Amino acid sequence: MKKYTLRDVAKAAGVSHMTVSRVLNNNPRVSATTREKVQKVITELGYEPDARARAFVTKKSQLLGLVVSDISNPFNAEISRGIEDKAFEMGYSVIFCSSDESPQRTEACVKHMLRTGVDGMIFTSVRLKEPAVEKLIAEGFPVVLVNRKLSSSDYHYVICNNFLGSYTATKHLLKLGYKKIAMISGYSNFSTGLDRLKGYQKALEDNSLLQRSEYVIETSFSAEGGFEAAKALLALKDRPEAILCGNDYIAFGVMDAAEGSGLSIPEDVALIGFDDTDFAARSRIKLTSVSQKIYEMGSIAVQIIVDTIERKNLDYEHKVVLNPKLIIRESCGYHLHKK
Repeated sequence: MKKYTLRDVAKAAGVSHMTVSRVLNNNPRVSATTREKVQKVITELGYEPDARARAFVTKKSQLLGLVVSDISNPFNAEISRGIEDKAFEMGYSVIFCSSDESPQRTEACVKHMLRTGVDGMIFTSVRLKEPAVEKLIAEGFPVVLVNRKLSSSDYHYVICNNFLGSYTATKHLLKLGYKKIAMISGYSNFSTGLDRLKGYQKALEDNSLLQRSEYVIETSFSAEGGFEAAKALLALKDRPEAILCGNDYIAFGVMDAAEGSGLSIPEDVALIGFDDTDFAARSRIKLTSVSQKIYEMGSIAVQIIVDTIERKNLDYEHKVVLNPKLIIRESCGYHLHKK
């Protein structure tokens, strides 16, 4: 026998999943007509609410769960600080868990958070398909995604305009006169990897340049991934003049690979990262990078999830997209092209 979800009820009743949640929790903001319609569908389907989906209105722990890919990554450290500071300001505490980009570990993190009794969860590391997270959302549990999105759209998220950031960075390299531009992107099963790759491709297209398949490599968002990808690119007979990276960690790996190949940045190959972490300005080669307001994303995510937990402003999904900014430093070679 099929076990129906809260979203099945919402679809059958022709209302949002949040409206169904309000009906289940006797929220007075629901009209009598809508309440009757939803309750009729619940009876017809034999829907039984998941206890987890109702926990946030029946008890409060003042705890938020935060699942990141790797807490040691400077990006995650900065976004976590924004989350923790805002949570403290709003009277909440945060418990952390690293998923290591693994669906199995993500599921384990979710189970741990639920056992702990968190009032809601924030995820920074989801894939386009993430069953454990999608199940939470389907059952109406308070969830906010930050940095990355799912392929579906019916949930709260706070992200950077990754397409625009990558597009702007590629256009900057083109403006400096580079034509042979490579990209080491994150894997395309992450929204960040996919959207940044699309921005790069669109910038080339708008400048009548064909994408060269050997110039695009997908890898993990890590220095190790950047190092191996850069070794392959720099060994090409017709090697690229510039490399756009999916994040700063990848760019740091490119720096090491270039040094190992006896090449200089930016004299032999220009370089741009993405995230503008603290290390970007302090690296031995001042890294040009796309800034995406990391701390602010974390802070906004907490405001949204607390509003959700405390049943404020629940009439629509919050979809916040922040515009990035290119921070120009030495690695892109701008100073070599000054006239």
